[in-house]
Amino acid sequence: MNKIKATKKEMQQNYKILSVGYCDIQHLLSYQNPIAYSAGLYGWSCDYYEINDIIISTGYSPINTKNMQENYKLNQEYEQKARSGKSKEEINNLLYELLNKLEVKKWIY
Repeated sequence: MNKIKATKKEMQQNYKILSVGYCDIQHLLSYQNPIAYSAGLYGWSCDYYEINDIIISTGYSPINTKNMQENYKLNQEYEQKARSGKSKEEINNLLYELLNKLEVKKWIY
C-alpha cells in the first residue's frame, strides 16, 4: 500500500489524532501500514496510521495534540509489553487495548 502525502491541517480537520514521538510505539505499530505522511521544509515530518477511525501521528514532527505529554507513560508501558517478542495478534491486541485505555473516541478537537 502506498502512502499519500497529506498536510497536517487536512489530518487535523478530518480525524481524531493520537500524537506520539518518533519510535515511541514502533513495536505496537509493527504490523500496521501508514496511510499517509506529511513533509515540511526539511523533509519528512511524520506518518499517519489509521486504527479504528483514529489517526496515530508519529515521527520527528508529529501533529501536536493536547494529550501527547500526558499519554507518554502509558504509551511506553504498552510499547515495553510489545517488545517482548509477542505474535502479530498479541501486538495488535495491545495496540487496541492502549487506544481503549486512552479513550481516544472521547477526545474533542
